[in-house]
Amino acid sequence: MKSDAIAVPVPSADSAFDSAEQLGAKSASTDNKMDIIYSDRRFFGHPRGLAVLGTGNLFNSIAWAAFYAIFIYYLYSPFSRGLGFTAGQAASIVAALGVVNSVFGIVGSWLADRVLGMRTALVLGNITKAIGFALIAIPSFSVDQGRVCMFLGLIFLAVPLMGQSNNSLTAQLYRKSDDARRDAAFTFHNIFNSIGGLLAPVVVGNISMLDYHIGFVIAAAAALGYALIILLFSHSCFGELGRAPVKPLDPGQLKRIGLITSAVVVLVVVVMAALISIGVMTFDRLLSLITTMAFLIPIAFFVRLFTNRDIPKTERRVFKPMSQLLAVQVFQALILAVTGSTNLIYMDQYLNRSFLGITFAPATFVSISAVFALVVSPVATYLWTATAFGSSIRSLSKMALSYAFGAVSLFVIPLTVTLATGKVNPIWFILTMIFDQFTQSVGGATGISIIAKMAPKSYDTQIQTAFAQCTTIGNGLGLLIFMFATTAQQQLAVYPWLGAGTILIAIYLRVTQKRFEAAVA
Repeated sequence: MKSDAIAVPVPSADSAFDSAEQLGAKSASTDNKMDIIYSDRRFFGHPRGLAVLGTGNLFNSIAWAAFYAIFIYYLYSPFSRGLGFTAGQAASIVAALGVVNSVFGIVGSWLADRVLGMRTALVLGNITKAIGFALIAIPSFSVDQGRVCMFLGLIFLAVPLMGQSNNSLTAQLYRKSDDARRDAAFTFHNIFNSIGGLLAPVVVGNISMLDYHIGFVIAAAAALGYALIILLFSHSCFGELGRAPVKPLDPGQLKRIGLITSAVVVLVVVVMAALISIGVMTFDRLLSLITTMAFLIPIAFFVRLFTNRDIPKTERRVFKPMSQLLAVQVFQALILAVTGSTNLIYMDQYLNRSFLGITFAPATFVSISAVFALVVSPVATYLWTATAFGSSIRSLSKMALSYAFGAVSLFVIPLTVTLATGKVNPIWFILTMIFDQFTQSVGGATGISIIAKMAPKSYDTQIQTAFAQCTTIGNGLGLLIFMFATTAQQQLAVYPWLGAGTILIAIYLRVTQKRFEAAVA
């Protein structure tokens, strides 16, 4: 009797050996390709991929510097030049945008790791960002129409696609043990950011004294430039690195998550539209909701990450020292949240901006700050990588020193307002920029580098997102401050308290350095 059973061929020992050999050859090929990237020194001693990511960061900094150089002024300038918000409301909107971008960065990093791949995430993310800037660039024919376009633009700017893909991809260009070059790579990013920060504010700020919308068009064009540079040059410089998701979802999971996400988005849009139409969701209540998100969502993210059983115990041991570093970053993010908006208002309302009969845009001082960054960042890169003295200074010592320097401006800026009898001489503000840039060029880059080194395998982007979530909490704390400190004078009164906290952090980092290094060794 003939059997209905289907014969299933059993692989022979030889075929199994051949399969194992093919897998081994594929793994060896991947290792060889990574070795080529690791040993590449064609871009000032670094892999060429850093040039691509750095140029992308240049376009990114132009886009955001152009946007932030004028956005707060556009918000509180009277209609039809601006949208007619109060200065306090304008500062809150800027801080709220920072919160939403940081919160959605969690989703962006997850999409990069599990769905899109880092390179695709960078391309699509910058296209949506360009759409957001373009919507805000639409001229305002009425206050309501202008505000609607502005809020729609902010929604596109918050679309979560990129996450921390640029930082993660940068970190993967180097071996875990290559601390010096990786530290220098993130300092290179500061240089690229500073170039954009130099050009965009002075150009866009002064053009926008005629029309703010031109500046938003420039921001949109720069965002498209970022997408284009990644699209054209990433394959030749990265090979397969960052092309595919690190831990891709299977088709069933992807479909299920896509359906759930679509349903949630539709539900949120319908509920928010209904609440706004009946007057329940007011401006202040929306800010309160965003502030709540700034605390609850990052905390949930940290709990999920730190309790993830997929991360081996041998790699989980770094979470305790990492949490200390993240706490420090929260405070630094709070400082940036408060000073970012307040300094812009300070430039507009307190500084003497006239020289030889010409009145310059407030954002001109942002470009002056970028000049100092262009000087400080290369000096820092040379100091840490090309001198015996710099190489001997440990990462936490760099951070401690930079934060101590950063406290100077927090004491000097409010003092200039207290002592001035008229408009403040801008020289005082310009001098504080030197200290601020040292903090950003050294402390910020070193912190990102340390976090990148501590990241468990396959979680690089999400660990960088954890670092970014500190910014979310910091922006949330900033929003709380803006709810009570509604004028520039009240906000400046907070500066000395922030300066005192920064000095305490510098002391803490220096005192706990050896214990921290032992924990992550």
